[in-house]
Amino acid sequence: MLSLMLMMAAVQQPALCSAAPAEVLVGERYRRGVPSRAKRLSGARTVRVMWPGQLVTMDFREDRLNLRVDRRRLITAVRCG
Repeated sequence: MLSLMLMMAAVQQPALCSAAPAEVLVGERYRRGVPSRAKRLSGARTVRVMWPGQLVTMDFREDRLNLRVDRRRLITAVRCG
């Protein structure tokens, strides 16, 4: 019973994002594997890639890392939310 309660508590706890460690990605070219690396660095549960001109929702998620990418496929910013 205790192990079930601990598992439920772990599921309910969101993975908080910390953008600072993922800032090493700024200036790198976006390619396959970057989202999983960004997740590992930031501790985020999800990664959203934001391309120039792309419409995105304005919802804030403390467990998401946003990667802003320019037309040359270079990462220009990393932010949580």
